[in-house]
Amino acid sequence: MTSEQIDEKRLREALAILKPNGELFEVRMLGKRKAQTYSGYFVDADTAVEQIKKIDDAVTVYFTLHDIKPECYAREQCDRMIKNPGNTTSDTDIMGYSWLFVDLDPKRSAGVSSSNDELEASKKLAMDIVPFMTSLGFEEPIVSMSGNGYHLLYRVELANNESNNKLIKDCLTVLDQTFSNDKVEVDTANFNPSRICKLYGTLAQKGTGTKERPHRMSYIVQTPQVLKATDKVYLEKLAAMLPQEQAPAPYNGYNPKAFDIEEWLSKYSIGYSRKLNHDYTKYILEQCPFDSNHKAPDSMITVGNNGAIGFKCLHNSCQGKTWHDVRVLFEPDAYDKAVRSEADDNRINEGWKEHKAKYARDIEIEYPDIEPEDDLYALEPETKVEHEGFLTAKQINAIPDEIEDYIPTGITMLDDRLHGLKRGMVTLVSGLRGGSKSTLLSNIALNAIDKGYNVMAYSGELTNKNFMKWTYLQACGKTFVKPSQRYHNYWYVPDEYKRRVAEWMGDRFMLYNNEYGNKYEELKKRMLAVIKEQKTDLVILDNLMILDIDALDERANEAQKKFITELTMIAKATKVHILWVAHPRKAQGFLRLDDVLGSTSLASLTDNAIIVHRNNNDFKRLTAEMFRWQQDNPIYSGTNVVEIAKDRDNGTQDVFIPLWYEPESKRLKNSASENISFGWVRDEDMIPDEWKEEDDT
Repeated sequence: MTSEQIDEKRLREALAILKPNGELFEVRMLGKRKAQTYSGYFVDADTAVEQIKKIDDAVTVYFTLHDIKPECYAREQCDRMIKNPGNTTSDTDIMGYSWLFVDLDPKRSAGVSSSNDELEASKKLAMDIVPFMTSLGFEEPIVSMSGNGYHLLYRVELANNESNNKLIKDCLTVLDQTFSNDKVEVDTANFNPSRICKLYGTLAQKGTGTKERPHRMSYIVQTPQVLKATDKVYLEKLAAMLPQEQAPAPYNGYNPKAFDIEEWLSKYSIGYSRKLNHDYTKYILEQCPFDSNHKAPDSMITVGNNGAIGFKCLHNSCQGKTWHDVRVLFEPDAYDKAVRSEADDNRINEGWKEHKAKYARDIEIEYPDIEPEDDLYALEPETKVEHEGFLTAKQINAIPDEIEDYIPTGITMLDDRLHGLKRGMVTLVSGLRGGSKSTLLSNIALNAIDKGYNVMAYSGELTNKNFMKWTYLQACGKTFVKPSQRYHNYWYVPDEYKRRVAEWMGDRFMLYNNEYGNKYEELKKRMLAVIKEQKTDLVILDNLMILDIDALDERANEAQKKFITELTMIAKATKVHILWVAHPRKAQGFLRLDDVLGSTSLASLTDNAIIVHRNNNDFKRLTAEMFRWQQDNPIYSGTNVVEIAKDRDNGTQDVFIPLWYEPESKRLKNSASENISFGWVRDEDMIPDEWKEEDDT
């Protein structure tokens, strides 16, 4: 090939990035005449470049992306290009997938190069896909220009088997259904293991090069500073977005294929435009059902030929929304489940605000001492109906119903079982040291802030700076934290993101200043002032062992009793929820609630109790002994486990919830693939900085 057909610097750069450790790869060159193919197997760039340059009648140069079996190196074309060899790389020659190959191919007549406008359309689609993938949890891709369109190469590490073949195919199908348009489509054929890709640094020569449709040199546009493999769980998360065929059920008249989506859209006056495909129909909505600011083409409903229906919106705030959510939004009883209406939510919301406003006036900064034997309901006079010490059923009916509202924790199964953190209640959180209690609490705090609640926290063990360092990591998540160049397995948050997170939190978050000491009476005085002025919803006290509660009683057990009782009184009077932490005493086996407070009477004073466990060998051994769990129990799949040890309202206990710890962000996640974006994140934050700079210029 001539110097006009090959850019040695870019070609060597591409091989250094894509095959950095001497991996075996095949170069395949298509000749000017049909059925004329050259092939060679190489393990180094120097030999490959020299051999490629020797072929003067080739038009296009490709190479294999994935891991080839080492024995293929012994074929006749070892370290040289052979014309029409007996064997080239087949699917069975591939050991595993190295990349998720997303090829954004401009639509045009066969056998011609793309125009500049078509190339730009491909680039624009790449810029739409990258933020979407990043929001799901995918690592940064290699971005390449093939000469006619753009490629996104996501590093993966997957064995070559039937299951992973389907996984890759489903991922490409989801991207096709979501992003393909009239100008550019996602090539869904690139799922087979032996797939070849343009060898970057060589000229793309489809048809005759003209001014309108020129031949262009392919090259790698950008590479991440640290190229990381995306975990399989995120590919599974993407593939799960493929609409699933619905089973016959009452909500679809026992005939899923007969459900008329266009009639449904018309019924609820949902504007759309329709695009047909050979195996599905896409309905691009004029605006997202969940946020009218999300305009077309960002939200869509797809309907497969098999009747499967799916929904996607490309904005962060709508991540995780499904067709089920859309249907319930317009038809709350569509799936025969009781759904609390927005009117109910507003009524409850206004109710607790009114309740808090009423009692906030009655709370004095100098909070009165409360003896444990005092009536716990003394601060709720409207519910106190006395008749010689007893109440009739009629009198009970006359008592106003308690206003129930719950602060979501963000831990899905916990919110499902407890409904969240009920206002006016107190929850004990405990666990062995290193079990991630504080991590769980900051997780809950950030989720509450994100949902619009006000949070106050006391952290006796951490300095204010260290507390916020941890919180910033969790607020940013793996997408926005940066790896330290100095320390191994250490991540930090850039100052710009810290500033934006702090602005997002605003006055909704208040952290007690530890310079005021650890005396409970001082903390209580200032805590009550903040609750009254800030209209606090959630209070976090971490932890009892650091707090000096001696002023309550010289006897440790009585002091703890008074402390818990006071927390209960404050929670009931102000309708806040209080989370407080207590380290356990030395447990002689599997940690139970009585190991924490030392007596059943103290445990009975708190409304709820949660124990956080680390899923280590001791946990597995002790739970296997106590509960007879098998080693394949799903609870063992996580890195940590949250146990509901007490639930006053519902009686739930011995419920174990697996969670997944993410080292980069210090988050505890509902699933290994969860990647939440809190409210400070903007959609444009997902666009690579290099592209932003290019747009600015």
